[in-house]
Amino acid sequence: MKKIFLIFICVYITNLAFAQEQGGLIIKTNLLNLVAKRPSLSIEKTFSNIYGLELSYASGEMRHMLSRDYYQYEGFLLRAKKYLDPIEKREANAFYGLYVGSLEKTIQNQGRSGEGFFDTSTATRDFKANSVRFGGNFGVMFIPAKHLTLEALTGFGYGKYFNMKSNPIYSAPPKGYFDFQLWLSVGYYF
Repeated sequence: MKKIFLIFICVYITNLAFAQEQGGLIIKTNLLNLVAKRPSLSIEKTFSNIYGLELSYASGEMRHMLSRDYYQYEGFLLRAKKYLDPIEKREANAFYGLYVGSLEKTIQNQGRSGEGFFDTSTATRDFKANSVRFGGNFGVMFIPAKHLTLEALTGFGYGKYFNMKSNPIYSAPPKGYFDFQLWLSVGYYF
């Protein structure tokens, strides 16, 4: 199944590369990444006003104020997009697509015992690892002015860890993870 999915991604990206009409270029940043104390950068090339190929870099770190939980990440993402209609200014331009990327994570958290109706128990984790992730995304891009772009995007997929360095005192880290993305981006359309 994974091989079929990777072949599908390669064919999809190849179709984008051979699109006949050239489109525009968009440089943008995910405003939600500022919560993680660092900006992100994305460059999207549109083809035939209906396809897009986006390369993104994001990094950040978060520390919980009341506990010693720590999360740090850095990685690249390649998104292939298909807009439902040709890209138009002052209209909602919906799209869907696929993504593949890499991510380096450091996760340190203290386990907690759950109480009450729902069991919210978590294991203590302390590890650093690289991962490969892939999945699907969908969203809407809006161009309210000549060069300003606004975009809302969400993605769902799976990530597989490798090169893992774990603290052996704590429970074994997971082999993979559910990859969820939420982007609210602002950018400049050339």
